Amino acid sequence: MGNQNQKREGTKKKRKDKKKKHHAYALIVLIFYIQEVEVSGNEYCDSQEIVECVQNDKLSKNSLYVLAKYSLGQGKKPECLDTLKVSMKNPWTLKITVKEKTRVGCVKSGKKYSYFDQTELVVNETEVKDSKIPVVSGLKIKKNKLYSQIKTTNQTKFSEIVEACGESQRYGIYPEKIYVKDQQIYMDFGNVRACLGNQVSAEQIAQIRPILKKLGDKTGILHLESYSENNTTITFEMEDISQEN
Repeated sequence: MGNQNQKREGTKKKRKDKKKKHHAYALIVLIFYIQEVEVSGNEYCDSQEIVECVQNDKLSKNSLYVLAKYSLGQGKKPECLDTLKVSMKNPWTLKITVKEKTRVGCVKSGKKYSYFDQTELVVNETEVKDSKIPVVSGLKIKKNKLYSQIKTTNQTKFSEIVEACGESQRYGIYPEKIYVKDQQIYMDFGNVRACLGNQVSAEQIAQIRPILKKLGDKTGILHLESYSENNTTITFEMEDISQEN
């Protein structure tokens, strides 16, 4: 009888311990159940897209799980982002801090602008035109789908334009458009058109900002196509460019 009582007591204790563990587990699950997600650092990449990418499986409702997944480098991020970091504001609030890929230019198709980064990847599609990002034209676009590389009829020339887009941002100048005409690359800055020739260099782009300040309201074409370290000649041709291109 004594052994049977001991067995019964042991079984009861195991059940109680198991119930306690279950309750503790349920409490942890409840406490760390994500009720709110805060996204910061994004301007053009949609917050909902970011949240859905982070919470992409059944277990991603738990903040501890999500935090562990990204700490171990196993989490995903949308193609529009350079970096994505996850932290907890509190057990039920997830914080997502992101850094977007830099948009350097865009191509227009109908009402839609397809914005691309320095790698020629389309990272954003919208009907809204960003005033600091130039529209690229003069080449036939074969492919401009979101999160795909832009394909044109002249990929080498397009790469030169992308280089010009990136360099212009680095030097703090924002052309309205960059285009190809007769194999020459042009940048339009309101009443001034800069001709860069068939290839682009950082040295050429570096000259534009100070010259634009000196030109003021003058209208015409700034010839930089021959400019290099060995040839520093720059000419400005007074001309009405409003009806061109």
